[in-house]
Amino acid sequence: MSAPPDIVLFFGHFHPLLIHLPIGLILLVILLEALGHTRRFRNANAGVGVVLALAVPCAVLSAICGWLLSLAGGYDNHLLQWHKWLGFGTAGVCTITGALYALDLKKLYRASLWLMTPTLLVASHFGGSLTHGSDYLVRYAPAHIRSLLGYRSADSLSARSAQPATKDFSQLPVFSGLIQPILQQDCVSCHGPEKSKGGLRLDSLQALLKGGKSGLAIISGKSAESDLIRRLHLPPGDDDHMPPDGKPQPSSDDIALLQWWIDAGTPADKKVADLKPSTTITRILSARFAAPAPAVAATLPPAPLKDVLPGANKLAADLAIAVSPLAPHENWLQCNASVASTNFGDAQLTSLAALGPNLRWLDLGGTAVTDAGLGFLATMPNLTRLHLERTKVTDAGLDRLSSLANLEYLDLYGTAVSDDGLAKLQKLPKLTHLYLWQTKVSPAAAKAFAEARLDKDQLQKWQDEIEELKAKIRQQQVSVDLGVTSPPASTNAAAMMPTKTVAAGDAGASGPPINQKCPVSGKPVDTTKTVVQNGKVVAFCCDDCKAEFQKDPKPYLAKLGLAQDAATRTALKQTTK
Repeated sequence: MSAPPDIVLFFGHFHPLLIHLPIGLILLVILLEALGHTRRFRNANAGVGVVLALAVPCAVLSAICGWLLSLAGGYDNHLLQWHKWLGFGTAGVCTITGALYALDLKKLYRASLWLMTPTLLVASHFGGSLTHGSDYLVRYAPAHIRSLLGYRSADSLSARSAQPATKDFSQLPVFSGLIQPILQQDCVSCHGPEKSKGGLRLDSLQALLKGGKSGLAIISGKSAESDLIRRLHLPPGDDDHMPPDGKPQPSSDDIALLQWWIDAGTPADKKVADLKPSTTITRILSARFAAPAPAVAATLPPAPLKDVLPGANKLAADLAIAVSPLAPHENWLQCNASVASTNFGDAQLTSLAALGPNLRWLDLGGTAVTDAGLGFLATMPNLTRLHLERTKVTDAGLDRLSSLANLEYLDLYGTAVSDDGLAKLQKLPKLTHLYLWQTKVSPAAAKAFAEARLDKDQLQKWQDEIEELKAKIRQQQVSVDLGVTSPPASTNAAAMMPTKTVAAGDAGASGPPINQKCPVSGKPVDTTKTVVQNGKVVAFCCDDCKAEFQKDPKPYLAKLGLAQDAATRTALKQTTK
């Protein structure tokens, strides 16, 4: 069946917007009629006529828009047919109910109203099943209720909560233990058995590999060319982005796991250890399956600057340190305690706890802070830069930095840190700049630390992608070669020279440039920026240097070895006069 016109889908997508209005109005009529049968609210149903006058056209319009939306396809046909015809039935009974009320046929009106109630509820249930899955009512119900109703309790687990807390994830099946929960969590509501947009289902490996109407969703071994990954990386506002903007999105770690599995060939039953995960994947799995860490304010947001700045200024004055905003219009603070030297120690560090969530940079270099004092850094979870140079910090104190999940920069210059302490810093996921001058860390340990944090597989993959892009760029480049202009038959030497051009000095030469460095700046050349001078191709590093050369090439000819050629050409011209 061909896709319906865009105008049909345009009106069809009003169905989710309109459908709740007639439902609410019909339920209001039922409520008012029920209250009207009580002594206290016997006049409650006086305004039923107005409510029905609104409910009837809304119900009819919602049913028509729903039918138009169904033409797009991608829904379970069984559920769709039930929802569609019960929806039309509800709209029809609502119209009849309104007509009976207008004709003042009270008994028939009430009978029609009570008939509409179960019709509306059942139609709404099938609509919910189409949108959220057939088990949407009991998905998060207690296990014994789900079991009583014939649903598996495991279905209620999300991709994250289904994963047990265990340090040994190497024997976990990759697809069923990692990939399928991600798809179930973020994709199956739109690409499952009840609803399959674009004909694509992601509820099983077989359906995933089959693809949809637009082709394959994934290409085994090539995540960069897989449509599923491409759509996940699109901006949320893009029409092709998956999942649609406004719905829960998979995390960057989830996407990294999907890419890893696809690049490994989309195996069905292999375990994590079989696929030899890279450093990045191992780090993701370690964080995901590790036992819960002690409760710390890992993502505590900063307080408004206007609330903390008065206290920060008072602390700065009392402790003789510097505290200031890190940047305009932001709530982050930077603290420089190194100016207090050894007058600032562990006791003073505890005073900074009030500013903890707002502190982004902290300089404790040269202070009297010890290993014990580093425990108070747990109150500063948003730190990205930490100076501990020339302090009494040792390997034991580095354990207390494990709560700084956002730390990117750490200076340990002149401390007693050794190879054992360096190993403890592997727990910091974002650490990229580490300074260890004049410490006890050996070169071998430093090299091993850096290599352990380097995802060589990912770097190689990016390098391969860069080479592929370079090849595509080369394929798109167009070269136009006019060749050498044929001179007229002549015996004089001047007639044998190439024809002149204003832009290049001499035109008609082709081939690689005669120079590798720009004659103007001395920098490496860009082979796309060239001119022809004295029959030779000369390259430049940029357009500015090229323009400078074209203004007056004489000062640069000697660098190119063309000065003699120019003198010879001048002599030839004088000879032929």
